[in-house]
Amino acid sequence: MNANPIQQRLAARKRTADQLATDLIMDCERAASGRNSGRVNPAQWNGTDWRRYVHAAAHSPAALHLSALYASIKEIEAGRVHG
Repeated sequence: MNANPIQQRLAARKRTADQLATDLIMDCERAASGRNSGRVNPAQWNGTDWRRYVHAAAHSPAALHLSALYASIKEIEAGRVHG
């Protein structure tokens, strides 16, 4: 029995979005902690660390693809509901 191709496409896009979101967080946390591996806890970060985090978020390759991917997911879900 074959699964619904729309469901498969939606599930694949959601998996990809989850992986990209994870990559984005890892990129940001890596940038914020810098070379100081002792500062992996965001509660210990200072203003500079947070600026590095935000800068990494704005420039991460993962961030570039997430908005288009989320829009695609939304379109598929809207099509399932309305059509």
